This record gives sequence, C-alpha cells and structure tokens, in this order.
Amino acid sequence: MQAGLLPYYFLQQLGLDPARDLAVCSFYDERHGEARSDESDVVERVGRREYDAGAVSGRTIEGLQAEGVLAPGIFRIVWSSPGYSHCCFTAHSDLDPVLVEKITQAFVTIGAHDPAGKAVLEGEGCKAFVPGITTGWETLEKAAEQAGIL
Repeated sequence: MQAGLLPYYFLQQLGLDPARDLAVCSFYDERHGEARSDESDVVERVGRREYDAGAVSGRTIEGLQAEGVLAPGIFRIVWSSPGYSHCCFTAHSDLDPVLVEKITQAFVTIGAHDPAGKAVLEGEGCKAFVPGITTGWETLEKAAEQAGIL
C-alpha cells in the first residue's frame, strides 16, 4: 500500500490524475518484475530509465544505498508524502481481548537474539514489532474509500 495506493491518492489530492497524467503502467497492477520487492523493482526500472519516476519509501532508498545497490545522489526526491501509518497486523474488533494480548505479545517478543526471530525481522525489513495503534489510519482509509476498496 505504501508504494501504490497512498502515493496514487496523494497525487490525486494534488490535482493529478495518475492514470492520465503520469502512467503508461499503473503503480502496481500492470507491473510485474523480478526484483526482490515491489519498491526495489520500481527503483530498478527508474534506474534503467524504463520509468521516469516512481513512488518508493525513503527507507527503501536508504537500504539500497547501504547495501551498495544504489549510489547516493543517483536519484532526486521530488516530493515526500506526509507521514502515515502502515504495515499493521489486524483482527476483527470483537476478537477476545485475551487472545489479542497473546497475539500482540507473540509479535513484540520476536527478537534478533535467536535465528528464527532474526529471520522474521529481516523478512519484514524491521528491527522489532511494536503494539498496534488505532489512530493515524485516516489517510489510508480515505484512500481506500476513494479507490473503492472499502
């Protein structure tokens, strides 16, 4: 969502119609790549000049630079979105609170101190899981409603 739905929504809020004004391919649906992640795929395509621009997270750029895959200064950031929440595990609101707490604790106790925990965190591209929050989702909700997903 952070590399597709929300950037698309933010561009629309700026008065652009991404389908008409920007894209030969959509932000996701018509793009199929071999890269390890969607965002890496976008970076690779911009680097090959297949795309003129793309939406990726700042963390993706930083990670690719740290790995030596992307030289610093090779791309220019032309716009950054306002901050927003993303990447959260969810459940029905009527789920038993005791079970919710058990699930939350199972996630937040995952750590890099053991090989399985380290693999999970690396797979998610994070250093730790934190308890979820119920605020900060308004922008994603508006974008999903506008796109007809909700």
